[in-house]
Amino acid sequence: MSKKFVIGDRLKDEWISVLDTAKKKLEFTNHLATAKEYLKEEEAKDNLKKIQETGYFSDLQVYMKEDNKAYKPDERDSFQS
Repeated sequence: MSKKFVIGDRLKDEWISVLDTAKKKLEFTNHLATAKEYLKEEEAKDNLKKIQETGYFSDLQVYMKEDNKAYKPDERDSFQS
């Protein structure tokens, strides 16, 4: 099963659902299932960096999505010990 990554704020339960940097469009959802997914962690990190260059959204992070739950990439590994 391939890993998928999302950008959001787990504490607020807010996830990016639409991100179009060319059109400067950013939308959020409170449903992890409808969050925009990335197949590569680096792609998600690059997009997060672009968003945070505006000076806003410093609370957003990249999470790994698995079983409709969000984990920090290194956090999930510690649960499987």
